[in-house]
Amino acid sequence: MPIFTRYKLSGEVVESRFIELDELTKYSILGQKARVTTKDGKVYEGFADEPYHTEEGNSLTLMWYDTDYKTGHLRSSNMVTIFIPIGIVAKIEAILYSNPRWGLPPFNEFLFNSEIKRCEFKPDDELKQFIRDFNKKHQK
Repeated sequence: MPIFTRYKLSGEVVESRFIELDELTKYSILGQKARVTTKDGKVYEGFADEPYHTEEGNSLTLMWYDTDYKTGHLRSSNMVTIFIPIGIVAKIEAILYSNPRWGLPPFNEFLFNSEIKRCEFKPDDELKQFIRDFNKKHQK
């Protein structure tokens, strides 16, 4: 059974419990920042989209915005979708009210308020290093 956890923007846990795989559609995290950990330890981060249902099986989907990390704005309307088969999910985490429509920058990582503020105000050299490190981490 996967563990399902919801956080406030501050990082405080609102809810954490085991859920059955067939319950996933009852716990809407649509549009929120999400982190999904698989049974083999791989971690995927992004903005939750609707679950993807096919005859071959169901998947959780995460979306990645084309973000300019220096300005905190979108570079384009292009997005990447990550499909994660439900059967391999070990943990699902979501940050409530973390959608950019609530006024937060569209950073794809699973970051809480204090971490976002540090990212937004980094001096140029630190920001460049942050982006290089982020790109290396997510090019696997």
